[in-house]
Amino acid sequence: MIRRPAAGIVLIVEDHLLVQITATARIEDAGLSTLVAGDADEAMAILTSRDDVAAVFTDIDMPGSMDGLALAAIIRRRWPQIQVVVTSGQRPSKAAGLPDGVAFFRSPTTIRTW
Repeated sequence: MIRRPAAGIVLIVEDHLLVQITATARIEDAGLSTLVAGDADEAMAILTSRDDVAAVFTDIDMPGSMDGLALAAIIRRRWPQIQVVVTSGQRPSKAAGLPDGVAFFRSPTTIRTW
């Protein structure tokens, strides 16, 4: 079960603009603040420069130097206090490689699944 972050920001890591906008709107409608990154490299830059990110919502398939699974693994090692949700509509079988404590949702998701 995913716990709602008590405080802080949800970082949405998504390269598809419409999915990015939808996820941002749904998370903000739930009363949480958001930041957006277009890929894992941008997400890493945000995570290393801020200490108020409470959760990361990331797609698996993205451009850049790493995918969402690799990003999730780095977050679990460097920032174990940050909750991570990984999503994919194309390759849900890749969820078998998730690090401990990382949730997976098949896209499209709804905020009620949180």
